[in-house]
Amino acid sequence: MTINRLDERRVLVVLADRDMSDFALDFAEMGMDNAHSRLIIMRLTRLACQKTGIDTRGKRLSVEALAVEKGCYLLVTVKVRPRRYRLKSGGGLCFRFEGCSEFLGAVEAAYRRGFMCTKNAAYQRGGVYFLLFGYPALPKALRGLLCEFGTLSGGALKCAQVREHANELCPRKAISVIGEKIV
Repeated sequence: MTINRLDERRVLVVLADRDMSDFALDFAEMGMDNAHSRLIIMRLTRLACQKTGIDTRGKRLSVEALAVEKGCYLLVTVKVRPRRYRLKSGGGLCFRFEGCSEFLGAVEAAYRRGFMCTKNAAYQRGGVYFLLFGYPALPKALRGLLCEFGTLSGGALKCAQVREHANELCPRKAISVIGEKIV
């Protein structure tokens, strides 16, 4: 039996006829449905990965067998799962205001009409002001009011971008906190 590391994820195990008979393996019966061959294949893959220094903890393995004249080849591949990134909230809305007067006008109007959302924040970057909402949707009346003063700039991705690059004015309850100061 020889063990060759092909790359950082693959190992080739070459079993000769003698190895096949020592392990009592028959290529025709080899498979995961046969308990004996499954046990031997699992032990061989574990041994091959340990000897070559490939870490298999918590990873999926793929084993392919190929019959040759005098034995069998086992190709063991460690499958790497791609990393997933998720946004924390289910959605978000970002409104953009071109100046301070438009921003304060929108906040004052929303405050006077009683829109007291808890998941909203205010940001500023280069003379442009943003109101971020941690909801996937807003009431039509509030959305229409904010669109009178500014524009809907984007969803959750735009909110994340603004949080990363802009200056935070009010981290939460921006409409109530800033509205109290204005009125």
